[in-house]
Amino acid sequence: MRAIFHLLSLVALGLNLLVSPNLPFFAIQYDPLVESILTETQPDRWLDWIASLSGEKPVKTAQGEGRILTRSSFVLFDPQRQPSAFDYLQEELGQLGFVKDQDFKIHTYNFPYGDRYPEKNWQNLILTFPGSDPQLQNERVLMVAHLDSISDQELTLAPGADDNASGSAGLLEAAAVLRHYQFSRTINLIWFSGEELSRVGSEHFVEDYAEWLPDIVGVINLDMFAFDWDNDRCFEIHAGVLPGSQKIGFLFEDVIDLYRLDLTFDFIDDETAYPFSDHKPFWDESVPAVMVFENGFFQPGKTCNNADRNTTYHSTSDTLTYINQDTGFSILKSAIGTAAHLAAPEGYCFAEISQVSGFSKSGFIYLEWAPLPTASAYQIWILDEGQWVLQETTSHPSWFSPASGKIFRVVAIDRWGCQSYPVMVNIANQEKNPQR
Repeated sequence: MRAIFHLLSLVALGLNLLVSPNLPFFAIQYDPLVESILTETQPDRWLDWIASLSGEKPVKTAQGEGRILTRSSFVLFDPQRQPSAFDYLQEELGQLGFVKDQDFKIHTYNFPYGDRYPEKNWQNLILTFPGSDPQLQNERVLMVAHLDSISDQELTLAPGADDNASGSAGLLEAAAVLRHYQFSRTINLIWFSGEELSRVGSEHFVEDYAEWLPDIVGVINLDMFAFDWDNDRCFEIHAGVLPGSQKIGFLFEDVIDLYRLDLTFDFIDDETAYPFSDHKPFWDESVPAVMVFENGFFQPGKTCNNADRNTTYHSTSDTLTYINQDTGFSILKSAIGTAAHLAAPEGYCFAEISQVSGFSKSGFIYLEWAPLPTASAYQIWILDEGQWVLQETTSHPSWFSPASGKIFRVVAIDRWGCQSYPVMVNIANQEKNPQR
């Protein structure tokens, strides 16, 4: 039966090529690079980000320390409301080695305050992994999630652990592992605001980035997928009626099988597919997109057999208590694996890790390392009160500067912005300690 579905999908996909000429055929096989990507993902790191974004634990930003009690879009961008989940997101990307206005950009859309309070207008964040294949690098694979949350106390308490810290933290986890790999196609990770107010963030994105739409191969929307009270490891993929979206659903099935993720899902490929999330604006423009969702709806005759919905969503009780780490993280891995196959992995950014030596003399720090042939630059970081701070970017395989501190790390960057694994050196005792 599945073979018949695949055949029908390919026929429909061929028809869709008349509208979307850049939509390729995908016949995937096991890829050790994708296996490596999935192996490097860390469930505890993902859960820690959920805890931070939902106020379960305090966070520290440049604006101070505290708990993120709500991610309401009406609060996210208010300079007077700290700590801000949007500021925290940017700082976490910085800790991963990404540079604002270079690796990620802020998309401000003129809503809802317009010219009255422009500093409070809502924003999306777009992180880019440029593709390296000259023929495919203009094609894009998008993984998206909404950062905002809501409750009946939206302005003061809306933890949104499942809806949708699970997806926002999922994009951070994807960023943490994808940064070390090169892909043929460009990958964009996008954190939307305003989803809880009729998807205004993604609606404005589709309007403002209309030139991207013909080149988007597929969109994977992560929205609320970490609840599994009955532990049946069954979730939902909402593909709708677009043939390209349905093909992405088949890719999920292949990834789950190839990488032994032990998941099943209901595949909603008709008019009953859920429209009230950030994939919908892409559907409206005939861009292939799917929503990854927990088993929230009863689908007669489908795989999950019942509805297992998180009834705490949109309430002050949507907390870490109801997160199923095992099932949720496996679903996240299936999404990352599918995105990786869509983007066509080419290899590791760097085949080796440079060795760093260093010492301190007369108030100067001296670092030196073996150059990497494909590196176009090197980032120098210093550990300061538990946070990594970027000191300088240099094209030379050495660095010296008047600096205080004992622990440094060096990261090589290639011309596409792809990162090496960082190498750490402790100036105090001259010990080299490569850290992934």
